[in-house]
This record gives sequence, C-alpha cells and structure tokens, in this order.
Amino acid sequence: MLFERPAERRFLVGIDLRDDYCQISFTEKGRTTPKEPVTFTMVKGEEKFDIPMALCRVKEGGRWLAGPEALSHAGEEGAVYIPGILSLVREGSAVRIDSRDVDASALLAMYLKRCLDMMSATVPLGEIAAIMFCSREMDKKMIGAIQTVRERLSLSCSVYCESYANSYYNYMLMQPQVLREPGVLLAEMQKGGRLYIEKLLFNQHTRPIVAYREEKIYPGIFGDTGREQDDAFLQILQKEMDGRIFASAYLLGSGFSRDWMKKSVSFLCRGRRVFMGNNLYSKGAAYGALLRTVHSEVQDRYYFLDSNKLRTNVGMRALIRGEAAYYPFLDAGVNWYEADKTADLILEDGNEIHLALKPLTGGEASDFLIRLEGLPVREGRIARVRLHFTMTAQDKLHIDIEDLGFGEIFPKSGLKWVQEISV
Repeated sequence: MLFERPAERRFLVGIDLRDDYCQISFTEKGRTTPKEPVTFTMVKGEEKFDIPMALCRVKEGGRWLAGPEALSHAGEEGAVYIPGILSLVREGSAVRIDSRDVDASALLAMYLKRCLDMMSATVPLGEIAAIMFCSREMDKKMIGAIQTVRERLSLSCSVYCESYANSYYNYMLMQPQVLREPGVLLAEMQKGGRLYIEKLLFNQHTRPIVAYREEKIYPGIFGDTGREQDDAFLQILQKEMDGRIFASAYLLGSGFSRDWMKKSVSFLCRGRRVFMGNNLYSKGAAYGALLRTVHSEVQDRYYFLDSNKLRTNVGMRALIRGEAAYYPFLDAGVNWYEADKTADLILEDGNEIHLALKPLTGGEASDFLIRLEGLPVREGRIARVRLHFTMTAQDKLHIDIEDLGFGEIFPKSGLKWVQEISV
C-alpha cells in the first residue's frame, strides 16, 4: 500500500483588498532569514499586480469569470457584470441575480477563490500555512465577510486580518534597521485620488521601542502642469517632514510619476533612501502572516501602538488556587477587532463582578462594578456565570454575561446581561 506524504504548508500569503482590485504576495517559512515576499503577477515578467475586483457571469454556459477576464466580457449580451465587490461588502448590500439576492460576502468568496486558483501553479492552496487579509480599514463588517470567505472556501489554513497600518508596520519591521529608524514616511496616491501621508515613527528611548503612526489625508495634488504638481507636492512634503528625521520614504500608487516629480523627489532623496512601488501592503500582510506563524526576535524589541489597538488591560482580582492574584481577560496591544475571550466565574458572595481596568499608558487600575440584577439567590450564595468579552470599537468593550447555575443542584436560570464599557 502506498501512502502519499501530506503537502508541506510552507507559504505565507498576504492579500490586499481594495475597492477596485486586489493584490496577492507570498513568502515561505523555514528560512533563517525571511525571504522578501513575491507579488503574484498576471503577466509573467511584468509588474501586473492588480487583479480587478470584479466578477462576470457570461451567458454561454453561465460561467463566472473574475479579474481581467470579467472586465473583457463585461459588455457581452446577457452578461452579468459585478464590479466594486468590496464596496458592496462594506455597505452590507446584496446583489439581485436571477430573481434572488446574493450576499456580497458570497461574491467576495467567489472572486477570491478564482484569484487563488490563478496562482495555484506557484502557490497551491494545500501548501498555504496562513493568509493575512489587509484593507485600509478593518472593522467588524470586514472581518465578518472574511469569515464567510473562510467558511465558503473551506480554508484549512490560519486566516488573519489587519489594517494597512499594521501591514505598513510589519513591512518596515522586516527591513534593515537603518531604513526604519527613527522614522519612515509613506505617501500613497492613486491617479486622480486622495493623497495619504503616513508617518511611522519610533521612540528609540523606550524599551521596547514604541512605534506609532501619524496620518494626514489631502484631497490630492493639484496643478495644471507637471511643474505645478511638483511644487504642490514639495510644499506638502516640506510641511509634513519639518523638524523630523526620516530614514526612508516610500511612494505608492499610480498617482505618482517620474515625469513630473523633479524637485519633490530631489528633496526626498536628501539623506535618505526613496522607494517607488505599489505592493507594499500585500507584502506587509505576507510578513504579518509570517510573524503570526513563526516568532521573530525583532518582534520582542518593538511595540506598535496604533488606533486599532486596545490600550487598556482588562482583568479582575481573584483567588487562584487559594491565593489573591490578577486574572487577565484582555491584554492591551491586541487589535480591538480580534479581542475575543470567554471565561467562567464562580461568584461566592453576592451578585457583583469587579473588573480591573489598567491603562497601558500607566497609572493606577480603576475598578468597574457590574451588578447582576435579578441573579437568583441560592443556598450558600454561590453562582456560576459565563463572561464573553468582545469589542465594538477601539474604545468600546462589550460583555455578554450568562447565568450558568451550579451543576445539577442549581440549574441555570436562563438570565443574561449585557454590559458596555468605555476603555
């Protein structure tokens, strides 16, 4: 009898999701020095990284096409063309197809299945260890859609989510130190779109080194001529970089062109490295998948504090094996949209739960009292409750509480409570 050896799960994949296209980058684990991620291209030898975010069902045979094939068949008679899938997901919209409503998350799953099929000759699905999805904003709606993708595609690999801010940080964390400290400037602009200035700054006087982000959004770079655009961009750069030292700068997107960037690029190149490209976020997401899978010592030297992070430790003081101790529920530093913890408690005296909230920025822990109104008074005043902690925003803690009774002696009452806390 012959036994096939299971495929080694060695690829770490990053997928950048945008309204009009997606990009996919990948790297491999098992190397002493992580390999720079490679971005999938639709045309070998060319930097055709953008896979149009669109589906099209052609009339003949009812086949569904994705990406560039969807675009090429969009105008055919009887074709069902669906662009802007990610926008539909964010809106929570459904699409009417053949007299039935199809959820946008299901369409996203179909689109991503075909994208993964496109690159299967290089990165077989069965050899993927983890996928990190990234987008400009990562919220509960996006995470729910990605969970739907995971279920519909029966993905057996690990699946993670992060915002562009985290992908940017992950990418820079894996670059030489000389390129990231004491700061990095990233400018992103698609043709005719808004200009995003992202500054990643490092406080080298703390241990671990604290990294934090500053963002400014401009409506665009305007001018009737290339020279006027160049002057406008130069003024923005001078304003944003004034008084700060930047080790490197990155220019992302189709809105930048060497044809008109003269004085602005010359200014950027003074004393720092400058890079142009369009795939930093998907590469950063691939690095993020790697860092979630294989611990790197560089992670221990840095702490990234951004707007997606929970900034308060949430726990309680309790008796653990007979001794007073602090028991943590949620640790500061976790992405708020990934915060998820369930714990069972035994209340030995009354109907009160005292949470300890300690800010990451320091200071004394504050006590937050939760009173479970209507909790049955049982013999010995003993009750068991289940707490489920999640977050609805970066500063909003949500707790679902359920009475579990106490074994066969005291059956559960079915009572439930909900508590919202600003942290």
